[in-house]
Amino acid sequence: MKSIELSLLAIAALLAGGCMSVQLYDGPKRDRDEVARITGDPVVTAGSPVTVILRQVDGHDIGVTQTSVDVLEGKHNLLVDCRIAETKGGSRHSLDVEVYGGRKYRLRAETGPALRECTGVTLESQD
Repeated sequence: MKSIELSLLAIAALLAGGCMSVQLYDGPKRDRDEVARITGDPVVTAGSPVTVILRQVDGHDIGVTQTSVDVLEGKHNLLVDCRIAETKGGSRHSLDVEVYGGRKYRLRAETGPALRECTGVTLESQD
């Protein structure tokens, strides 16, 4: 029973840390209206049928505890993994996007019939 409690505690800590954001530009932190925030899903999810995980931005690896990045306005290249829980399958996608300062963006999966495959990934503005 003790090992189950420790495992659950470790998963909870990972999920709590999964909301971390990383600054992907040089210099001091900038105002929210100067940067764009791009958010994916946590690596560990609680039963989500589809998970979209941000792996790289402009060639910079994103850590497993980081679900969001702050970038300067402009064009960026994203490397994203899309996982389907039911099939335990996944796919990798490269997206060329343009983002604007002061906006928040979320990665979204495009799925095939019955959530059995990830056909693509898009970046949607949340504003």
